[in-house]
Order: sequence, then structure tokens, then C-alpha cells
Amino acid sequence: MRFHYDPDGEPCVTRQQAAVLKGVKPATVDRWVRIGYLAPIPGCPPRRRLFKVADVDEADRLAYEAAVRTSGSDKRVHRAA
Repeated sequence: MRFHYDPDGEPCVTRQQAAVLKGVKPATVDRWVRIGYLAPIPGCPPRRRLFKVADVDEADRLAYEAAVRTSGSDKRVHRAA
């Protein structure tokens, strides 16, 4: 996977790359953005949003924790790659 880098040198990914990285659908990444778990890097064009890899990891963690709170189970579902 080819990473992009922000001005601080941190690796960044597109929406599609973020989905592949986490084993989810691109619509899930869109949902993370809508509910506030993930924000694109400021200044990116709307159709070419980039996300810091660390922020994608954090969004996945937040979504997982919300699912555990809702379901009452901490059993991790294995996602197909």
C-alpha cells in the first residue's frame, strides 16, 4: 500500500486505503466521519480526502468500544480481508 504523507511526515491514507487497512467497507469509513470518530486532514480537496493512519486506528478503536458498550460483548469479530 502506498502511503501519502502530511506536512509533518505522518503517513496518510485515502478513504479506500483506510477501509482496506481496517478490513471494513468504505461506507464504514464514511460513517466514522459522519459520527465524528474520524476527520480528514484539513485542506484536502473534498473528493480526495486523506486521513492520518493513527486517526484511522483511533476511529476503529472508538467504533469497537461503542459496539462493545451496545452489545455487552467484547468478542471481536474477525473481518474478512
